[in-house]
Amino acid sequence: MEAEKVKQNMVNQNLLQTKIVFWGPASSGKTTNIRALAKLFPNNVIGEPYEVSTSEGRTIWEDYLALQLEFSPYIFVFHIHTTTGQKRFLATREQVARNADCILFVADSQEHRLEDNRRSLEELIAFTENRIPIIVEANKQDLPQAIQTENLKKELRLPKDIPVYPASAINCRGVYEVFRYMIRLAIEKRNR
Repeated sequence: MEAEKVKQNMVNQNLLQTKIVFWGPASSGKTTNIRALAKLFPNNVIGEPYEVSTSEGRTIWEDYLALQLEFSPYIFVFHIHTTTGQKRFLATREQVARNADCILFVADSQEHRLEDNRRSLEELIAFTENRIPIIVEANKQDLPQAIQTENLKKELRLPKDIPVYPASAINCRGVYEVFRYMIRLAIEKRNR
């Protein structure tokens, strides 16, 4: 009985939980990223992912996915949330993003969405006040008129230290690489 308690305490000490939030303008691909992660890590999904959306499929509160991955000696549980991108739900976005360990800004790479990307990114930067690491995903790179990653970085006037990853969440391309970088940030943060 005592050995079981010691073992349980060791497991609890090695279990680290991390909150990751996907932020971006409406229809930029935040929900699609969650679905892609569930496809990429089917054996690591804890419970059932959920989406809180309208009948048209627009997120009205958040989507959620939990993944459990082991990086010895730690077991990480990544709690992944999306925020709604609709302009009228800024307070909701801030509530969902509160206490995040890392935020992925999902940018829509289409030129006609540049202003939406800028507005949403400005809101995010004002909210985080440089307290939370931000990574940018240039989503929808599969579209013929997509702005290339470096050009999108310039258009959004991103600081050099914010990495930008090309992706096509609908095709699961680039999603793993972005998530791997977020995992690295989470592990580095825990080791500080």
